[in-house]
Amino acid sequence: MVVLAVLGTFLITTLYSSLFDQKKMEVLTNANVIASIISDDFTEKNINDKLPQFPIEKNARVIVVNTDSVVLFDTYKETSFKDKMFLNDSITKAMLPEGTNSSNAFKDKEGDWFIEAAVPVIRNSHTIGAVYVIQSGDSTEEVILHIRNALFILGGLIIIFVGIFSASMASVLTLPIERFTKFINNMPKDSLQHVQINSRDEIGQLAEAFNNLIDRMAELEDKRRTFVSNASHELKTPLSIIKLLSDSLMQTENPDPEFIKEFLSDMSKEVDRLTRIIEKLLDMTQMDSSQQSMQFVHTDVREIVQEVYDKLLPLATNKNIVLTFNQPDDEVILPVERDTLTEAVYNIADNSIKYTESGGNVTISLSRDLGNIYIAITDTGIGIPKEEVQKIFDRFYRVDKARARETGGTGLGLSIALDAVKLHNGHIEVKSEEEVGSRFTITLPYSEENTLSGD
Repeated sequence: MVVLAVLGTFLITTLYSSLFDQKKMEVLTNANVIASIISDDFTEKNINDKLPQFPIEKNARVIVVNTDSVVLFDTYKETSFKDKMFLNDSITKAMLPEGTNSSNAFKDKEGDWFIEAAVPVIRNSHTIGAVYVIQSGDSTEEVILHIRNALFILGGLIIIFVGIFSASMASVLTLPIERFTKFINNMPKDSLQHVQINSRDEIGQLAEAFNNLIDRMAELEDKRRTFVSNASHELKTPLSIIKLLSDSLMQTENPDPEFIKEFLSDMSKEVDRLTRIIEKLLDMTQMDSSQQSMQFVHTDVREIVQEVYDKLLPLATNKNIVLTFNQPDDEVILPVERDTLTEAVYNIADNSIKYTESGGNVTISLSRDLGNIYIAITDTGIGIPKEEVQKIFDRFYRVDKARARETGGTGLGLSIALDAVKLHNGHIEVKSEEEVGSRFTITLPYSEENTLSGD
């Protein structure tokens, strides 16, 4: 409606201007023709003889005045100004020495349109009189009013058509949205369901995105339940053992000091195991919550791996395992979050030592190429079955649960390591063969400029 109103106003205004300009030109042309006819013999007799023969429109009035503004000729008989003085602005301008043509359209007090024109009558470069023509503009206004009414009718029809079309289209477009909204509002709180919309338009794309979101939420919910179940089980096991041992001590009369010492030692191990599980859970929680606030500092990665090597060397020595660290001579500078990367390398290397028998070897190697830094941990341990390789980074997952309890494993170390590596936009590749050993390769991307700047 706004567009139609603006367009209609523009058209009517343009039409008024165009038609009245055209009419003013016609009246001015007629006045000039009359002036040229009477200029050669500008006498009252000649004027009254010739002008009645000139084709003048029925609703037009022609007045001829001399230099004294006395009317020599007037086409109106009943209200004739003949022999009377007639002055107005247009005639005054025409009677000036330079004699200018003028035309104008105006409304009178009753609201009727008129077009007037005045031109000088010139002979031998002198103004000897003036011709004034005034004509009713009613016919022009009637044409404009007719066109305006037609535009109103056309605009009304367009509004009705667009209204009906818009209402029908709105119904078609909003129906799937209403179904979609109703489905979401009625979805049970304890279940995640897919919405069934088969259209291929934007609504269909929205439904597909919603279903993908539901799938991700379902996957996250499954992981959450699995995590809660595993965490509860892992925490419950050492608590149950501690409870069993303490009850046994309480029910034993006059227990032997060695017996008490053995039970307390077992209870201490379970407390240590419980502490390790809680610490690992806290590490994961801290890593998930503080990812945005971590500080990445340009660091020589050799220092991080050397620190891990120094920490694990006593553990390897106690198990009669040869722990080796191979490193390049040049600095390997990379912006890293030192604590998380140290934790990642430590967890993988510690895991390799735990699952390598006495007399075996564990090697930590640091290398780089044009785009990546590689930290490889290779062991001669028991290896990992092929079907288990993809699961070892799941939280609380352990290939050999009995052996893990013997070594104090929590099933969280590799998961924490993977999260830490992902924080550095890296990944971990695993190659393993049972009874031969495993190779974990941490790949960290870097650019050459990293080696040229330090913190």
